Amino acid sequence: MSTPHWNPKDPPYGPPQARRAGWGPGAPPYGPAPAPWGHADPAVPGGPGGPELAGFGRRLAARAIDYVLAVFAAFAFFVFVVILVTVLTGGSDTSDAEANVWALMFVFGWGLLLFFYDWLYLAAWGRTLGKMLVGIKVVSAADGGRLSQGQSLGRSALFGLPQSLPFLGHLFSLGESMAALGDRRLALHDRTAGTVVIRT
Repeated sequence: MSTPHWNPKDPPYGPPQARRAGWGPGAPPYGPAPAPWGHADPAVPGGPGGPELAGFGRRLAARAIDYVLAVFAAFAFFVFVVILVTVLTGGSDTSDAEANVWALMFVFGWGLLLFFYDWLYLAAWGRTLGKMLVGIKVVSAADGGRLSQGQSLGRSALFGLPQSLPFLGHLFSLGESMAALGDRRLALHDRTAGTVVIRT
């Protein structure tokens, strides 16, 4: 009798002919039955023996640190550009057009800055500098593993980009982040991207 071939779209533990042939959970070629995420798997965040979910206080502290670091980065960029323009043009005079550009960047550029800051750090390490300092990390809710590029991009976009709109954008980000106060500790950007935040 030929060995039955398994298709991921077949019913649990293989195609019907495989089950009739005596193949099943724990037997080759299927291996042990997978534990459902969120139940029997000991590595499930928030589950018995699994990593502890990060509380809202730690998440807020991490965001506060990230905001301070973003301000320093923006200031350093501004100083660098001013010095570069001064060297290239031989003068330090600023035109009205240049002043308007800087004003627009200051008012509307924070969302873009936060988006890129979050996206690059989450895609590379699963945590920003603020999250590193307070001992938390963002992982995939599906398997507790590393974030995909899509998850990093979507999560960062939903949190950061709305803040390009002064006041209303900040209120939106604050409101959707406060969903992490619930029992599941999931902000809207976590639910949308399929992520959870754990303590490390």
